[in-house]
Parts: sequence; structure tokens; C-alpha cells
Amino acid sequence: MSGNSTTSNIVYPQYYRDKDLEVDKEEKKPPESAFIGLGWDEDANTKRKHYRRFYPDELENIKSVLPIISPF
Repeated sequence: MSGNSTTSNIVYPQYYRDKDLEVDKEEKKPPESAFIGLGWDEDANTKRKHYRRFYPDELENIKSVLPIISPF
């Protein structure tokens, strides 16, 4: 999955080419309040950087992630 689909738990960055500086720049970053950035990209083709959804509590306590209580 790539793009800015913030309904996903992992979001990959989108880039555009800055023709004046001859570099790839990231656009449409997901909100920092919900995602944490991991990795880095040297250019638009590296595909190492991604964003993971951040949860402020253990996943077992978040009903949208685990709607039923885990037996473990």
C-alpha cells in the first residue's frame, strides 16, 4: 500500500520531484499525532521509510484493534 491512506496501520510516503533542487521531496505526510515515522529513503525509489500507527495504550486495551478480550 502506498499513499496517504490513514485507515491503514502502515503508510508509505509519497514523493514529488523538486526540479529546482533536483531532489525528491516527501508530500502528504500522515498526522504525527497518529503515526510514527520509521526508516529513511535516500530517494523516491529506496522504499525503506514508512509510518506506523501509534497507539497510546497496549493493543489489548484498544477495542478497535482487539474487539474481544484475548485469552492470553
